[in-house]
Amino acid sequence: MNKRKYNTDPEMLLQQGKAIMSSSDESRYHFRVFAVNMVLSGCSASQIGAMAGVSKVAVTGWVKIADEQGFEALRPKGHKGRAAKLTEEQLKEIDGVLQSDPKDYGYKNWDGPALSAYIQAKYNISLSVRQCQRLFHNLGFSHIRPQPYPSKGYEDSEKRNEFKKNAQK
Repeated sequence: MNKRKYNTDPEMLLQQGKAIMSSSDESRYHFRVFAVNMVLSGCSASQIGAMAGVSKVAVTGWVKIADEQGFEALRPKGHKGRAAKLTEEQLKEIDGVLQSDPKDYGYKNWDGPALSAYIQAKYNISLSVRQCQRLFHNLGFSHIRPQPYPSKGYEDSEKRNEFKKNAQK
């Protein structure tokens, strides 16, 4: 057992080391190569997995891949996901449209259904209402709607009635 007295908690250092090993594609690749080299040097896959926070099956899988396909096959493959339906230019244009008056485009206010209809009409791209709500959030807009009268603190007061009268004009 290690007799060293640590200035920092060893568990915390171990967690930081594990985070570094999985922080980038390059560090993950180097860690996988190191793990395979440790197995080839005689360490057990279960020991390496336990120390590094990965399963024994993962380590033995890396050894198999390195044996059959070479070390380059251990590089992580990029997971791109589904391609975006809207281009960057379209998103910039939509951002500008959302900052303008919705009445100019035939809508009462900008919300999920209105944005979905606008995108369908303008770009012939079908986005669900929920996806349009996410788009609002990604563009920095909130879900707050204007109120037709002042909220809290003005119940049945003259200021509230005055506000309502002026808002209708």
